Amino acid sequence: MARTTAAAWLLTAWSLDLSAQVALKANLEYRTAEARERAVTEMTHPVRPQVERTADLVRSLQLKPGSAIADIGSGAGYLIPYLRAEAGPAGSVIAVDIHTDFVGLVSRKIAAQGWSNVRALRATERDPRLAGNSVDTAVMLDTYHHLDYPLDVLDQLRTALKPGGRMYVIDYYRSRKHPGASDADLRSHIRLDRDEVIREVEARRFRLVRGWDHLPHEYVLEFVRRD
Repeated sequence: MARTTAAAWLLTAWSLDLSAQVALKANLEYRTAEARERAVTEMTHPVRPQVERTADLVRSLQLKPGSAIADIGSGAGYLIPYLRAEAGPAGSVIAVDIHTDFVGLVSRKIAAQGWSNVRALRATERDPRLAGNSVDTAVMLDTYHHLDYPLDVLDQLRTALKPGGRMYVIDYYRSRKHPGASDADLRSHIRLDRDEVIREVEARRFRLVRGWDHLPHEYVLEFVRRD
């Protein structure tokens, strides 16, 4: 009886923990408008495409022309040109973010570039606010470790994906050296390592299709929606 009670208590505690905000440290840099303005400078730094090999990364996802692609945690819209090129004129890109200033920045960029197949969408911390069965692919670039309510977001994304829809989680290893962060910073900033992310996502009715390293310190996970 005591063992059963202890197990039940641990399960309840685990559930409560994941229902609370779990990325407070990771999101400190986004708490104020001034901090987010500084973050935009980093997101759009001219050397980023070369350092992160972004074009190679997006090509490796093997996105299909004509797809409806959701960029979850779009920020300043860094990925939009790459995703838009893969989607083609018959496809579309939805830039999703929880911060009004990021959404406004992306909206202005869309208007300036005349991107008729791109739109910006403001989400909440728990819900990307995508319509059910509306997207073929969801992409999260360096976003998963910023989710305060990952289980809620995963459930909503699963509903938003069409049957057979794919979701890509591209994030940093917690246990590998990063050229721009100390080991202590990584441990406090990144909540889960790669295999733990896989277990958490698959528990929400996704299935891992493939996984690979894009950079020595960054992995890519491709999941399919399970029905």
